[in-house]
Amino acid sequence: MSKSQYVKDLTFGEAVDSIFVVKSKQLMPFRDRLGNYLALELVDKTGSIQGRIWDEAETFDQVINEKDVVRVKGRVELFKQTRQLRISDVTKCQKGEYDLFDLVMHTDKDIEQMFEKVLRTANTISNPYLQKLVMSFLSDPSFVHDFKIAPASLRFHHNWLGGLLEHVVSVLDIAEIICRTHKGIDRDLLITGAILHDVGKVREYVWDPMIDLTDEGRLLGHVILSDEMITERIRELPSFPKELLLRVRHMVISHHGESEFGAPKRPMTVEAMALHLIENLDAQLARFTTFVEEQRELGKVWTDYERLLERRIFIGYEGEVESYAGETTESELEMPEEEMQGGETAEQT
Repeated sequence: MSKSQYVKDLTFGEAVDSIFVVKSKQLMPFRDRLGNYLALELVDKTGSIQGRIWDEAETFDQVINEKDVVRVKGRVELFKQTRQLRISDVTKCQKGEYDLFDLVMHTDKDIEQMFEKVLRTANTISNPYLQKLVMSFLSDPSFVHDFKIAPASLRFHHNWLGGLLEHVVSVLDIAEIICRTHKGIDRDLLITGAILHDVGKVREYVWDPMIDLTDEGRLLGHVILSDEMITERIRELPSFPKELLLRVRHMVISHHGESEFGAPKRPMTVEAMALHLIENLDAQLARFTTFVEEQRELGKVWTDYERLLERRIFIGYEGEVESYAGETTESELEMPEEEMQGGETAEQT
């Protein structure tokens, strides 16, 4: 069944027949009579909505589980000025009966183009050991399948399908600039770290039908998983230099920078420090910009307090910056500086 109704677009009184994921469910007692109703939280890629099954709640509770993909029929009502679905029927969907990209937020970039960019960059690594290591991942169909679609986090940054790949591409772009502007950085090593530093996230998360942590993700985390995966690949590469192995592993385990942020070691090589700063820059800016855009849509001047960022962010007055920036014409951009200042020169002032 193709999905045409999304949570964010549902309006009061609208009849609903669409597919959602059951994020949570709970049997609740009626306040004024005997019996129970079933309270559901339903989600898709655009948001969440509460749902209520008033009749035969126990029957539905037995056949519906959390994280099930379900087809829901009902109507949108208002409860305390908040939208709520009055559900008349729910049926479980099987894989192949829904499109995951309808249910889970995903990158707006072209996944295949991003992966091709990673491949092209990997092929520019001149160190044969590092290139073989990187290509051992990028030529593995099973790894590539997950690498293309995995999220980069549960909540903080790039927390959507394709988010890991999007993050890696951004880190690569910044790494290339850093290598051009700062001497003494081993480009091959930094590019290797940029591509491989988060490979463990393909095992840290699940994403069908919703993004969540795996058991090993909760117990170990992607830093340890990434180090384990890289070490296993290196064992299969004959005569891999010992020092190079140490440098690669160190980049990966230190890329969070400090122990309070999950790094077993602080960066102690130039490439490790560069990778930490680049990776953190992209992650922080991604969280900032994503949150600002979400709040901008609500017409806010300041965002709500964001717990993960520990601050509110100034968005600005609608249209003011854009209208001011738009006043600069192409002819003004070509105008000599003294003319832009009304004819005065530094000597005249």
